Amino acid sequence: MLFGVFLVFYTPEYGTIVMGANEELDDLLPSTIQEMIVHQIVIKIVHGKRAVYDVFSSQINNSIVGKKNIEICLGKGLSPDEIVAGSIFYYIHQDDDK
Repeated sequence: MLFGVFLVFYTPEYGTIVMGANEELDDLLPSTIQEMIVHQIVIKIVHGKRAVYDVFSSQINNSIVGKKNIEICLGKGLSPDEIVAGSIFYYIHQDDDK
């Protein structure tokens, strides 16, 4: 698991952006987390549906309390209504990507 989604929004410039966190990643360097996010991710929507989406860009930020917040841009081709808070993002192992 990469993270649970707590915020989904749309910007005209970047499209749909999801934000989330995972306590298990808080001790990792942002660059290590970034390496886990390849060009695609799997999302398990709250309703049980799974889908694979392209990652256009990602960013890892430290919150004021030392937690890692992960932001992933999924682009303009995806409506933010397709992903709801509580959905789970999984990274695709690079070995799985071949």
